[in-house]
Formats: sequence, structure tokens, C-alpha cells
Amino acid sequence: MSAASGSVAAVATVVSPPARTAIQIPCCLCGTMIHPNAANQCGACLAQQFDLKAVLQRGPGGAHDISVHQCRRCRRYERPSESSSTGRYEYHEPESPELLALCLKHIPALQHSKGGEQHAKSVGVGRIHVVDAMWVWTEPHSMRLKVRLMVRAEVEGGGLGAGGGVTVQQRVMVELVVKFKQCAECNREFTNRTWHAVVQLRQKRTDGAQRKGLILLETALSKNAAVRKNVLSMETTRHGFDFYFLSLMHAKVFASYLAKVCPMRIKTTQKLVSSDVKNNTANMKHTVSCDMVPLCRDDLIIVDKHAAHAGGGAGRLSGRMCLVNKVSSAIQLIDASPARSISTEEAFAEVPADKYWKGGEDKSYRILFSSKRLCRFVVLDVELCSGGNGGDGRHHDSESQSYNGPQSGVGKYALADVEVAREADFGQSDQTYRCVTHLGHLLQVGDIALGYDLVNSVLPSDAEWSMENSLNSSCVLPDVVLVKKCKGGAVESNDGDDIEETKEEKSKSRAKSSGSKRRERRRKREEKKMKALEDAAARMGFLEDDGAADESLIENDRSAFKEELVNDPELARELERAERELAQVQQDLTPQQEDVIESEES
Repeated sequence: MSAASGSVAAVATVVSPPARTAIQIPCCLCGTMIHPNAANQCGACLAQQFDLKAVLQRGPGGAHDISVHQCRRCRRYERPSESSSTGRYEYHEPESPELLALCLKHIPALQHSKGGEQHAKSVGVGRIHVVDAMWVWTEPHSMRLKVRLMVRAEVEGGGLGAGGGVTVQQRVMVELVVKFKQCAECNREFTNRTWHAVVQLRQKRTDGAQRKGLILLETALSKNAAVRKNVLSMETTRHGFDFYFLSLMHAKVFASYLAKVCPMRIKTTQKLVSSDVKNNTANMKHTVSCDMVPLCRDDLIIVDKHAAHAGGGAGRLSGRMCLVNKVSSAIQLIDASPARSISTEEAFAEVPADKYWKGGEDKSYRILFSSKRLCRFVVLDVELCSGGNGGDGRHHDSESQSYNGPQSGVGKYALADVEVAREADFGQSDQTYRCVTHLGHLLQVGDIALGYDLVNSVLPSDAEWSMENSLNSSCVLPDVVLVKKCKGGAVESNDGDDIEETKEEKSKSRAKSSGSKRRERRRKREEKKMKALEDAAARMGFLEDDGAADESLIENDRSAFKEELVNDPELARELERAERELAQVQQDLTPQQEDVIESEES
């Protein structure tokens, strides 16, 4: 649509009742033959006397311009409200029907409650009705919105010396000026101490291993903007993150959807900031603590045999050494040293989050090894066990019993007696190890498997005590515990480059005095803290600016997790499931919860 320059000439049409006769009379001003009407004037003469453009262009309180407020940061438009002075901000696309309806609501002459009707009556114009409305193109940076309207109004005949009124229809163009006005949400975000609720997400591990639960949530949050939209800000802590919200309802909804992805314990506390005894009001700040289960995928743990007495326990796997196979809404455990005569189903057990906390937490579920202690083994022989898992005790030489997906027709897990050797000692030593593993349908001769070497590992004192007092008498400690099949090769290390860079940095930042050294250490701590905050915020998608964080640093921090996704299809599917769970945040939010959130914000 081409833009109209200057003022558009008003074109008026006289809308009169159906003429009963074909009699025409001349216009009393110009002499044009017209059908009789109450004013006895043609449309051109009426348009000169009654200019509806001046009536529609008049702003509130007699202002020359009509203003439409837009937030500079979030680009939302303010919708006027009759009950309060501040309206509700909504996002609309340029030249959309929703934005056109918003512009019509800002025209006082079309709103009977804003004084526009009284001004129209003072100039002899009755109620104005909109017949048609369309956009007139303007430059995007002109801060102007132009709307061409087809309006119909009743002109009072008393001002014309006639006995009745005349309905006039004109096409006019109205111009609205866009002005910036910060919305309440952005105003609170840029003001200190405006949060009312904080979600403290924590995953505490004493061994210093990689917290896969937090990394899984980071990746899931980075792909779901609907979950992040209510977060005012976030901070990194030693064991997790702090997310700040405007209302307690937003924090509870955020915490409830995090609980769908990872097992956690949620507690809500409140703190009194200030109170007004006369008005019976108080300013409260709420803290929602989300303690994630410290167990991560591929951890080797010992389940205490006394955990069942406290309401926890892992069923038939209590008092045994187990592997953590999956961490979702519940923890799936696998027997690390299963007997050859049991079935595959008996080697698995699930522990809900409430049973974990009731059973004594880390006292009943002690972490023996984490995934950073995994070693590479070469598979020399695979023999399926005959204990109820479909095996017949024969060697697994063919690919007919290998699991290649659901379409392969065999189960994913099967107990098997496997002979392995350490890859580091392969070709140098003849020492081999035999163990019973659940990876019978996944391993073949010549494959590389990741596992824990219990023979050559040095155990801490508490782990030795757990083995002596927490395990059942029937539990036999294996030499090797295989965890999963490895698809990728070895990871190249850049330790030499890092050492050289560290030496250069130390030589550059060498201080001369003790005071300079303290200031230098303080500056480095602050820089390290800010870098960790920026990297975590960038990973979760809170930094919308592409240049806010260095992509190379983020890639280096998460290279281990990406390599694990490539080598572990189950972990990739678990991440996809977490993303789908968080994507349902808007669909599952009930209208009652939305009303409560709006009432809390107001």
C-alpha cells in the first residue's frame, strides 16, 4: 500500500432514507441536484462544514496528537484500561489486526467514556461509528502509525436550520504518535530489591565430579524460552543456581516443572522484610529450595542394607553394589554384580525421590566412584547367561542377538559373562578380567566398553567401611564393573597448552608488594565469578545478545558433556525428554493460576 502524503481530502457521502419519489432538489449552497434531505445540502458542502478528521484527530484533553505507549525494551504496547491509570502491556506484530484494534481504542472520539463524544456533540456531530479501517504504510523508524478510517456520523440538523439530522459518511486518515514508556515488569527488573521469590537449585556432591543434573537442566532451559520469560535474573553459586522471580506463583511453577525433569526435594520458606500494623499488610520474601538428588548417571554406589527400615531402600537391590542407569523423575538402579541365575528384570530397580530422602540420603546411598573414574576395556569374549533372559549359555558370536534398536526384536539388556582387558595394558600384559554385566545384547568381541576397575583402584576409608557393614553377605565384589559401550575414540588433551598459558599469565600478573598481591587475588576472584555467571547465563539462554559471551569458552566448558551425548544415545534421549517436559509449561498452566499470578503482580 502506498503512503499518503499530507492530509487526505475528506470525501463525504450523505446517507439518506430511501426516497419514496424521484424528486430532486438543488443544493442550497452550490445548486447541485440532490435527493431531498434534512440539510438540503450535498455531500461536498456538508464535508466543508463538518470535518470529522478534526474530531477524530483530537487527543485526550484537547491535545493535538494521539499517543500510543510502547516499552522500549520488550517492545510491547500499552492497552488502555478503564479501571486503572496504567494499562496492560501486550505484544503485537506491526500492521496486525490486533495493533489496529489497539489504535482504535486510543482514539477518544470513538470511546464514549473518554470525553470524545461530548466534544463531538459540541461541534454538532453525533455518535461516530467505524465502518472500515485499514493501515497506511509508514517508515518503521518514524514512530508514527497511520490509519485510514471510513466513519459514519449523524450531523444535527439544528445547526443547519433544518428540522432533523443527516447521516454523513467520510473517509479520513488518523495519525498516532508512538512514545516510549517503560512497562512495570521492565521497571521492576531494572530496580534493585524487587524480587519476591527466589528458587535455589542445588546439587551437592562431595567428590567434586561433574554435576550432570545441572548440565541437563541448563541444556533443557536453553531451548525453552517460555520457561525463562518470568525469570528476572540468575546467579551462580557453589553448588547450583539462584533464579529470582516477581511472585511466589512464578517460582512455584518453575520449581514444579524442574521436578519433572530431575528428582528433587522442594521446600518453601518465607522471611518478613517489613510490615504495617495499621493496614495489616506485610512485605514477605519467599525462598523455594530445590535440592536435587546428588546421584548422577553412571555412578557406582552402595545401597545400605538398613535403608529399608527407614522407609527407603531399593527393594531386592538393598545391600548390594549398584549402577545408576537413569535419573529422571525416579532413579533407576542396576545390580553391579548380578548372579548368573537371575533374570534381567530382577537386576533392575527404581527408587522414587521421596524414598531416597526417607532412606537416609547419602548415608544409605554412598557414591563409590563417579564417571570421571571410568576406564576403557577391550571385550575379548561374550557369553550370555541362561538365567531367564533368553540366553542358552553359548558364545555371543553372531549379530542376530545384538540390540540395534526396537526393530531388532531382542531386549536391550541381557546378563552375560564377559571377559575383558584394560585398553592401556592391551598388548603389554596378559591379565584379563571376567565379570557378569547387563550389556549382553550390546557388546561384541572387539568392542570398547567403559567400566570401573575395582582391582587397581584405591578406595577411601569410608568406602571400605561401607563395603564391610552395608553390603549383604551374598554380595560378591567383582573385579570389573562395565557401565556402557563406548562408540567414540580417545579425547585429545590440551594440558600442555594450558600449562604454558598459565605460566604466561602468572608471569604477567606477578605483583611486587603484599598489598598488590591481595588486590590481584581479589580481582581474579571477581573476574572468575563474573565469567562463571556469564557463561552459565549464556548456556541457559538468558543472554539474548550474541556477543555477550565468548562462544569458544562455552564450547570448552561443555565439550565433555557433548562428547557424552555422542557416545550415549540414552542420555541424548533423556535430554530430549527433559526439553519436551519443559516445553509444556504454558499448556499446563491453568487459567486459575494465571489469575493468581496477575493478582499478585498488581
